[in-house]
Amino acid sequence: MSTVDMVTQDPKRAAVLTAAVTVFGRYGFQKTSMEAVAKAAGISRPGLYLMFPNKEQLYRATMQGVMERAQQAMEACLADHSTSFDERVVAGLDALMGPYIDTQMARDLNELLENSEPQLGSMFHDYQVRAQATLRTHIDATAPGELLDHERTADDVMDLLFSAALTWKSTSTSRDEFRDRIRRALRLLHH
Repeated sequence: MSTVDMVTQDPKRAAVLTAAVTVFGRYGFQKTSMEAVAKAAGISRPGLYLMFPNKEQLYRATMQGVMERAQQAMEACLADHSTSFDERVVAGLDALMGPYIDTQMARDLNELLENSEPQLGSMFHDYQVRAQATLRTHIDATAPGELLDHERTADDVMDLLFSAALTWKSTSTSRDEFRDRIRRALRLLHH
């Protein structure tokens, strides 16, 4: 059973993981205490330890939930065929990366995710690879004819858009600016 499934089945666990996102986002891994998460979640510290035996497991579950929700949101946007190919790609990348742009809390959480290899191992990298594969598959299956040819593959387009989006996530001052940059990149690719 995935963390996301467990969250939807256990409201107390969901409240703890929601509180943990806020506390880890504000204080970082090192400065966050189990006491602070328990207090934010409205449960006792022993109650928190019953769910998560240590801070590392709580952190892994928290970040896994964050990344899984982002992946699912991206997949939902890419599956929405009521919009154009370009708008699906814009919405998908925005769902995946846009939440880390708008506020200081969002940027702190993004920095935390990107610098968590000691605690998360390959989890962050694995989710990026999964998101890239999802985007590549979508491009390969649904891109307009002029976008791909024998010299420009779905992998090439995905790599360009994903790499650019990673940079723009860090340099955009708003989600609107982030989405506009992706739209401009897609327009350039069509020509």
